[in-house]
Amino acid sequence: MNLTNRRLRGRDGRNQAEGQMACDLQARYDRLTVLARGFEAVGDKIDAERHYQQADHYRRLLNRKAA
Repeated sequence: MNLTNRRLRGRDGRNQAEGQMACDLQARYDRLTVLARGFEAVGDKIDAERHYQQADHYRRLLNRKAA
């Protein structure tokens, strides 16, 4: 049996892996935003900006998934 082409569907007909990936992207975005704010609070502007840029990347991916 070939399991690579097997897809699990939820009640709404969406692929469950897609839903899981969206949750993972949201969690990564939230984590990076919290880290950026923490670095900003302690005065580390460089690490704060790096984390904001990474969070922005995940925000763009989330927006692409929503469209």
